[in-house]
Amino acid sequence: MTLLQAKAGDKFRIKEIKEKKLNMRLLSLGVCNGDSCFMENAANGNVLMKTTETKIVLSNNLAQKIEIEVV
Repeated sequence: MTLLQAKAGDKFRIKEIKEKKLNMRLLSLGVCNGDSCFMENAANGNVLMKTTETKIVLSNNLAQKIEIEVV
C-alpha cells in the first residue's frame, strides 16, 4: 500500500521509500524506514503527514513512492 492510498487519521509505519533521493531528503528531516506516522490530510494534490517531530507535506507523486503498512 502506498501513502497516497491511506485515509486521513490513519496511523501507519513506513515500510520502504522507493526513490533514493526522496529517502535522503526525508532522512534529513528525521524520517526513515520503520517510523510511525499519522496521515493528517490529503487534498489539493498534497499529502500532510505528521511524525513525532514534525509535519511534512508531500505531493501526490512523491506519496506514491512511499510504501506503508497501516497499524
